[in-house]
Amino acid sequence: MVLAVCLLLVPATGGGATPPKLHATASAGTPAATTPLPTITRVKPLRVRIGERLTIVGTHFIPGRASNTVVFLRDGAPAIFLKAGRATRTRMTVRLTSKLGRYLIGLNNGEKGATRFRLRVLARRFGARFTPRKLSPTVLPASSQDDGGSRDGGTPVPACSLATAGAAPNADADGDALTNGREIQIGTDPCSADSDGDRIPDGYEYEAALDLNTRALPYPGKRPYPNALDPSDSDVDYDGDGLLLSDEYDAWVAFGGSRFPLLYSDGTQTSGGPVQVTPETRWADMDDNGFLTDDEKDVDADGLTNWDEAWGRMTPEWWLAIYKDEKPFTVKFLRTNWLDADTDGDGLADGLDDVDHDGYANAVEYFRDRTWVQPFNPCLPDPESVTCPRHPPVDNTYPPFGSWIPGEPIPLAWPRS
Repeated sequence: MVLAVCLLLVPATGGGATPPKLHATASAGTPAATTPLPTITRVKPLRVRIGERLTIVGTHFIPGRASNTVVFLRDGAPAIFLKAGRATRTRMTVRLTSKLGRYLIGLNNGEKGATRFRLRVLARRFGARFTPRKLSPTVLPASSQDDGGSRDGGTPVPACSLATAGAAPNADADGDALTNGREIQIGTDPCSADSDGDRIPDGYEYEAALDLNTRALPYPGKRPYPNALDPSDSDVDYDGDGLLLSDEYDAWVAFGGSRFPLLYSDGTQTSGGPVQVTPETRWADMDDNGFLTDDEKDVDADGLTNWDEAWGRMTPEWWLAIYKDEKPFTVKFLRTNWLDADTDGDGLADGLDDVDHDGYANAVEYFRDRTWVQPFNPCLPDPESVTCPRHPPVDNTYPPFGSWIPGEPIPLAWPRS
């Protein structure tokens, strides 16, 4: 039913661009996210081999099988994404596959050694940060012997220091894509991939700053730039595209494999260069200028723009801010995840899915240019939908029942907002 409705209605609504003032108004105040972040409180065992299972205890996981993703990260390697097995809201297991084994630290003899990985959970949203050392397990190769806890299987690794890093200026001791010499030059820590502790690696912030400063050298390590020495900048939108620095970093990790150049950068609204609109992507061109900026792109290819899912029309907060006289529906429907094409795991992409289960797809209901719709109210546009309550509340009534008197016949046509 949802697919049929979407196919019938998308040409009528998607063909017209959203008025630019609508997008600008919503961007001015970024609403706070209401979907809770998954957190990790316990990991066991803290020494585990490839092929074995790891148990993660925490909060706000998605119950079910293969509904959560665990991100493994070590310095100097891309983030590795493994689907978890069974999960409850507070516990999940994940099998450590050979995919992770390929990123264990290599020894001089060509074998793999024990490696500590920091963890982060992707449920309906990404967790706020990777685990600290005490919650980060050491992973051993499937056939290795216990090495007593050393990082590389028994061979001591010299401690990194400013002196050792300076002696090898062309090396990258912390694996953040900046050479030791460059880090010493700009004042970041060559022995820490995240000098300011804001979970955004130095190399990412450095490249984003260069994008913002039109590649001017040397590194502009002062405010206001994405700054590897500023722990407060992860929630700033430097390039003005409506996506925070942390948002664009998450997209780069999830879809860019943490590889350079940046797939998404908070230093430019057109990461990777301008993308020209095609007939297939015209629906996403919110300002109707013929090009897609980072906020107008659809990184998870679910038929909804990045900004709309992260902060815009696919969030309840946006509707409350823009249509202040409309009272919210009583049920708090879950928002979609802009980094997951199928947030609820039902097999339908988020654009074709139906958050409020009223028979109108999300991609149709977030355009209010021709029809009185609302993706988080099952009574709009149809007060006779299968999920619209038969007995609306008398006080504090949500649309379209604001002027309806209980006991009287429900009008067949409702006025537009």
